[in-house]
Amino acid sequence: MASTISMGQYLFKRVAELGIEHVFGVPGDFNLTLLDELFKVRELSWLGVCNELNGAYAADGYARIKGVPSVLVTTYAVGELSAMNGVAGAYAEHAGMIHIVGMPARAVQKARLLLHHTMEPNMDQTIYVGMAEPIRKAHTILLDEKTMAQEIDRVIEAGVKSRLPVYIYVPMDIVGIPLDASRLDTPLSTKVANMDSQQEDEVVKSTLELIKKSSTPAILADVLTIRHGGLDLARRLAAVTQFPNYATPLSKGIFDETSSTYNGVYNGSVSFPGCAESLESSDLVLNIGFLLSDSNTGGFTRNIPDDKLVLLGHSYCQVHGKTFEDVHLLPVLKRIVEEIEKDPKQYGLPKSDSRAKVETPLLNNSTSGPITQSFVWQRIGRFLQPNDIVLAESGTAQFGMSDATFPANTSMITQTFWSSIGYTVGACLGACVAAKELKRPGRVILLVGDGSLQMTVQEISSYIRFGFKPIIFVINNDGYSIERAIHGEKQGYNDISMLWDHQKMLEFLGARKETGIESRSFACKTVEELEKVLTDSEFSSANCIQVCEIFMDALDYPWRLSTQIAISRKNMAQAMKGN
Repeated sequence: MASTISMGQYLFKRVAELGIEHVFGVPGDFNLTLLDELFKVRELSWLGVCNELNGAYAADGYARIKGVPSVLVTTYAVGELSAMNGVAGAYAEHAGMIHIVGMPARAVQKARLLLHHTMEPNMDQTIYVGMAEPIRKAHTILLDEKTMAQEIDRVIEAGVKSRLPVYIYVPMDIVGIPLDASRLDTPLSTKVANMDSQQEDEVVKSTLELIKKSSTPAILADVLTIRHGGLDLARRLAAVTQFPNYATPLSKGIFDETSSTYNGVYNGSVSFPGCAESLESSDLVLNIGFLLSDSNTGGFTRNIPDDKLVLLGHSYCQVHGKTFEDVHLLPVLKRIVEEIEKDPKQYGLPKSDSRAKVETPLLNNSTSGPITQSFVWQRIGRFLQPNDIVLAESGTAQFGMSDATFPANTSMITQTFWSSIGYTVGACLGACVAAKELKRPGRVILLVGDGSLQMTVQEISSYIRFGFKPIIFVINNDGYSIERAIHGEKQGYNDISMLWDHQKMLEFLGARKETGIESRSFACKTVEELEKVLTDSEFSSANCIQVCEIFMDALDYPWRLSTQIAISRKNMAQAMKGN
């Protein structure tokens, strides 16, 4: 091995060390020479997207399925700022991302030239670095040749451990600078460890004691369990304890929903009958990887008192109201699971819990007539197969899919917390890429509304360009139905162009006879028409990219959405009275 390596190749070698195989982004004149170095790293492939916002969405979706931070490369100012909303969503929902930004050369920055992508004479050309400060865990501007390698390592390690976005800014004149290649022989330090072992010991010991003493315990595993690498541990905990287990809207799919111990999606008052009552009657709730946002807690209607609660989080843990700052859930959960697995009987397992399993009600058993929100989501749930990846768009889909029962090992990507409409169209590309890298069996299924689709539709051309074959369900309900449910049901601001022809969309975007790329498109206005598509073995096999357009009434809403809005209005009214 050569004694030196270019800065650009060093950076991308470190990225590849994480198991990343594809880098997303858009070329721009300040990152082109950096991309030349990427193309020299055989472990990585470039995947150019249609725009930077979609690229950030794609990187987010990739990270959620791959389980490691993704990489996004953009150019100075116009590119990095375009991506910012997608990066902010990744920050809010802990989808790790390494955002690499090509910058003007150091001398140009120092001279403050009136360069394109700057805004006024004598402008500080690092001004955009400050704009990203609230949506990143760490960053570096690579200026000093003596510390570049160390800075790259520091920032990537921070991104892996925190599962938050990090930024690496690369002036274009440093791309070829030689760095010490021998540093690559020392792996990055990416293992999460708690610095205060005494605090960790106390959390583990206290939690195990509570498990031993409990008679009606339960597990509530939230989305940050998945983001921070605890998915398998949570499943092992459920398996060894046989405790009733619950997901949240953001973590749906974390447990096997066909299991006798799975009791549904807990979302406070916005839960199926019996679900909240069952969980809230527990004398111990192990709440792992919690994200306590409004839409993930039924408008803050959770009712789990502290004296029955153990919180295991990414920045702190809490046992019966006692808080342990800076204690990370991953080492704690690992120790708890391993201790119980050694001798389950020591902890009184299995427990003689007499509570009945919470059964999922069938909301609508229609066999004919118009397609409704109460029917479609559970029916799509029955269409799913083990190992599928489902992307539920912000809107009626993300509220509706909580009603469905998933087969084993189904993964759902939704953005219930950040809720940027159009997100899933880009995220679907990233999910397809990650699934291919992992050689994951199962299909990728996108559920997106007609309004959200118009935000980011062009990225479907990337699915086609790179040979991916997701099944795309387009919910055609005449505009922004989630906004209509909130306010202005018949106001024009919730309308969109209804002149689009979704049946010709795939053809226009590249899947047609002349290109040799097969596609299929279906339009369904009745239950009978939808049944015909969903029971078609060729459609189900997903051997080509397909669209199934489902027509529904603009003012038909999932019950969870209507209930959540009613709670939010009540909370707002009470808050206004308090003022």
